Amino acid sequence: MFITPIREADSFNEIRVFRDDLYPFLGGGNKGRKMDHISLAIQAKKANAVVTTGGIQSNHCRTVAVFAAQNGLQCTLVLHGSKELFLQQNGNAKVIRDTGVTTVFVDNPSEISSAMDKAMHAYRVSGYVPYYIYGGGHTLEGGLAYIDAISDLKTQLINHNWFPDFIFHASGTGSTQAGILAGLDKHGLDAEVVGISVGRPRRAAEQVVSTFYAELCDFYKISNSTRKVTVLDDYLCGGYGLFNNEVARISQNSLRKYGFTLDTTYTAKAFYGMADYLERHQLKDRNILFWHTGGVLNYLAEQY
Repeated sequence: MFITPIREADSFNEIRVFRDDLYPFLGGGNKGRKMDHISLAIQAKKANAVVTTGGIQSNHCRTVAVFAAQNGLQCTLVLHGSKELFLQQNGNAKVIRDTGVTTVFVDNPSEISSAMDKAMHAYRVSGYVPYYIYGGGHTLEGGLAYIDAISDLKTQLINHNWFPDFIFHASGTGSTQAGILAGLDKHGLDAEVVGISVGRPRRAAEQVVSTFYAELCDFYKISNSTRKVTVLDDYLCGGYGLFNNEVARISQNSLRKYGFTLDTTYTAKAFYGMADYLERHQLKDRNILFWHTGGVLNYLAEQY
């Protein structure tokens, strides 16, 4: 992926962007990158069905649905959110519908686990070999995708002779941030990673990232430097999928100002958090990397 300077950036800091929104497979973004790694485990187990979960505009569910359609696998998605809106909306919802996968809707997140178990059982009874994928691609393979991504990042940083002091990104399930942290350890890069939470409160989010970071380092035999884990919940705007007027403005103006899209659920919220963090902490003369995790299909489905 490309690292590009940002137009109209903070006048006190140099900001560049890692363009995972340009990731070329399965609709792009961090979930496409993760699914490419998860797919190797699916193929190794000779699975011919997959089960996973997410919201009605889930980037992760879109990548799983597209992968299943491209490879002739059965697929069940356990979705939380309005079935009526899912059938009406564009973006990821339309892509998922057009893949023809099976969708199951639950009213309460507490019902997700049992619904996924039920789908797995139904596939086994029917003679399939199903593969269970945790929501958001929060798996060892999904984390490895970002350990490997840091290798790509390091090559570009060396080529540009530019190294970040901070890396900001949208933080959801925590596997992207944990993978980045483990990757920095493996590849010997020093930068402070700041996740901008899009749904979880800070304490819970930091605990998930810390635990998975340690698990990745242990499993992939990476010398763990116990980097500081920071996830900010100051920019939740009330919760997942919610946003304020400033986040909406950033999203609406993103193409004109920066040359790429920022969506209100993930990347515009993270960009808003990054800009506010830099201002509040009066950071100057720092190299800032914004890790664009994707979300163009969320952007296309937005209604302000």
